[in-house]
Amino acid sequence: MNKYCPVCGTNLEPEQGFYTGAMYVSYALYVALIVTTFVGFVVILEVDVDTVLKFLVPVLIVVLPPFFRFARLIWANMFMSYKGVEASTKSAFKK
Repeated sequence: MNKYCPVCGTNLEPEQGFYTGAMYVSYALYVALIVTTFVGFVVILEVDVDTVLKFLVPVLIVVLPPFFRFARLIWANMFMSYKGVEASTKSAFKK
């Protein structure tokens, strides 16, 4: 991950341990996926729980990197604002 935004120059690492909170966002994403899958397949479609788990565990392993990145993106957007392309011309070299 870049230390500064290449467009607007925003510091993407404002303090040490800033992205620790992204773990909680990632956890919420996993819970949402698991609950949605469980309700959709087991409750609505009445698929066997063992079959759903055999499908769900590999899916959770595969989506780990995208969920990790997406959680960091959500966490950063909760505390940082996008300055826009106009700001990039003013602060392109201001780091």
